[in-house]
Amino acid sequence: MRQSRLKVGVHAGGGRRPGYKWSVAIVDFVFDEAMKFLDEAQYSHLAEQLQEIARQDDPTHSLVVSIDAIEDFYELRDKGGVLGGKNVRVFYYVDKHMRTIVVVGATLKQNNGPTPQTVKVRIRRRVRAYMAGEYGTLLAAASQAALARQEREGSGP
Repeated sequence: MRQSRLKVGVHAGGGRRPGYKWSVAIVDFVFDEAMKFLDEAQYSHLAEQLQEIARQDDPTHSLVVSIDAIEDFYELRDKGGVLGGKNVRVFYYVDKHMRTIVVVGATLKQNNGPTPQTVKVRIRRRVRAYMAGEYGTLLAAASQAALARQEREGSGP
């Protein structure tokens, strides 16, 4: 079985002015998890919301995006618009030391109540796995992203 890895999607300091204040990394299996219930346009919409959060001084609060704290991780909440009737949650951990938003899960909620305990347990385990280095390191993920970018631009090593 292949070990899951972090992928860096947004780099702090990058993007259009004034730029991102936080990097955004995603555990690779979360993309597959989200695409089970999202189409490309819906995934792009949620990615844009995470980019908006990355522009904030504090990624745990936003005037634009709906965010709730759950234990030591956060839940981006969205419903309607491009999502139609889907009630989507994207879960992330804020690694203040690395100044990175780490996306550890996505789910399609079936009701408007609180986040189910089973989901909280799953996300809590994923946060612990991230903190234990089980998904690799952000430094390795950033290096891999830089190499891939160089290869695309034709200036590889």
